Amino acid sequence: MRGADLINAALPDELLDDVIRRVGAGGGAKRDLDACALVCRRWRRLERASRRSARLAASGERADEVLRLVAERFTALAEVSVNERLTAAASGSGSARRSYRSGMERGPYRAGMIHMPNQIRRRRRLPLASNLTLQISPFPLDQPVSDQGSERSCLTDVGLGHLARGCRGLEKLSLVWCSAISSTGLVRIAENCKKLTSLDLQACFIGDPGLIAIGEGCKLLKKLNLRFVEGTTDEGLIGLVKNCGQSLVSLAVANCQWLTDASLHAVGSHCPNLEIISVESDRVQSVGIISIAKGCPQLKTLKLQCLGAGDDALDAVGSFCPLLEILSLNNFEGFTDRSLTSIAKGCKNLTDLVLNECHLLTDRSLEFVARSCKKLARLKISGCQNMESVALEHIGRWCPGLLELSLIFCPRIQNSAFLEIGRGCSLLRTLFLVDCSRISDSALSHIAQGCKNLTELSIRRGYEVGDRALMSIAENCKSLRELTLQFCERVSDAGLSAIAENCPLHKLNLCGCQLITDSGLTAIARGCPDLVFLDISVLRIISDIALAEIGDGCPKLKEIALSHCPEVTNVGLEHLVRGCLQLESCQMVYCRRITSSGVATIVSGCTRMKKLLVEEWKVSERTRRRAGPVLSFLCTGL
Repeated sequence: MRGADLINAALPDELLDDVIRRVGAGGGAKRDLDACALVCRRWRRLERASRRSARLAASGERADEVLRLVAERFTALAEVSVNERLTAAASGSGSARRSYRSGMERGPYRAGMIHMPNQIRRRRRLPLASNLTLQISPFPLDQPVSDQGSERSCLTDVGLGHLARGCRGLEKLSLVWCSAISSTGLVRIAENCKKLTSLDLQACFIGDPGLIAIGEGCKLLKKLNLRFVEGTTDEGLIGLVKNCGQSLVSLAVANCQWLTDASLHAVGSHCPNLEIISVESDRVQSVGIISIAKGCPQLKTLKLQCLGAGDDALDAVGSFCPLLEILSLNNFEGFTDRSLTSIAKGCKNLTDLVLNECHLLTDRSLEFVARSCKKLARLKISGCQNMESVALEHIGRWCPGLLELSLIFCPRIQNSAFLEIGRGCSLLRTLFLVDCSRISDSALSHIAQGCKNLTELSIRRGYEVGDRALMSIAENCKSLRELTLQFCERVSDAGLSAIAENCPLHKLNLCGCQLITDSGLTAIARGCPDLVFLDISVLRIISDIALAEIGDGCPKLKEIALSHCPEVTNVGLEHLVRGCLQLESCQMVYCRRITSSGVATIVSGCTRMKKLLVEEWKVSERTRRRAGPVLSFLCTGL
């Protein structure tokens, strides 16, 4: 019978709930779950009960009210992420309400997440309650200094209280740049959300009482992020780890100006199961790192940026942390070869090593690492100016499992180093070379001949790299999918054509390769139909012909950058949008022959556009009204 419901009444709630959960676990889960909610009231009730995660903006006139509605309607939420920066792009014009709503509508959402503005859009008038104003915190030290007379328009402790009472099964909570949150809100979370296992407070101004309350109330806490949390002192972190340190597995502390070695000593004393720790602080000395090493034998990931630490700290890590797998050392002035030698002797399971601005390290330290750490898979060296070719030669000889290699501003490393890498590291899949002035075609030819599994190659400011290197890559590396050649001024159409014939690229960056013409881009368009990202900025001699070919040959293109292309006109944009219907992002500043008509063409032809970067004076009022949320303007007034 037409219109009759012959199946819904026969399905029990348990079965429907299982169906909806399986729908939520699939690909486009957000869209599919929304469709389920529109079937009938029963399906909507069950769908709301199945939602597990939500990502929300924290800005807006009624941010607290939005969070209240979320907590009331989706009581099964286990993961909530709130980010005050989600609406930053929409704050340029219009009222605060329009800025809030447009920002929320543009925010990214993952599987099973909710899009709150769609839920409240039917409610034209939300009730004006007194609790929407910012309440004075009982912990005055929690509040950051703010401009007098400025009105807050973001999430406060009131909204966090609604969340705590409505979603008592909350397991993961992320509060990023929520500037009005204080210890009061965290106390409410600690009182109600006993199952909390992950807490991210990045860039929130939280005081000690909030952290102490979390430690007392959330005994299952495993992950804690305190990056840029300025209001916390040693008292807060010590109070937290004393109460829930046994369960803590991951801890990140960065630029918390009041935390000292005393906090790290407490972590070492009370967190025996800690596996991941990241510390960035000018106040931490070697004694704090030593306490961590001695007290956390399960440590697997260690990321340090501590100007006051020296060799003694890494000596302790090498002696007491045999399970260490990932080590990142950043901006160290007191570390010498002795440090890495200790790591090499004690940490045989090391797989990832990052050395950033460690000026005192030389080739000798990497020799010890290469000989001892045979499992090394990812190596990044940045700004270590005393490293020479011999360092990489050792890696090539002793680390056959290397998968990723990044060299940034290493002026002493020459082509000979890559002969050994090509011979010994046949599994290499990713290679990044930035500001390595002595590396030329010869080095990349060695890589191409020995590393045939290469899938990603990125070269920036490789002034000695030209077509011979690309031809060798094209001949040997058939699996290459991502290629970046920023400001490689010797690369021309010949090398690019060879790549197009042999490597079905998905991402290509040719910014600043000024020898590239329409011919080279035509070859790419015809040889790489699966291209989704293309950067052809600062190619001064390409014209509309190139854009027409891209439009015809790259239907899957989602992102394109063509800034500083003086010969591209509105006609080229028309050809582009006619074929690239999936385009989501476009950057086209300083294109002198593109006018307001071209901007309108992009806006009207690309229905999926999320971000368009242009000069503000090129946007007509009609285009601004039609696509205001996706427009981004260059800060020409600075």
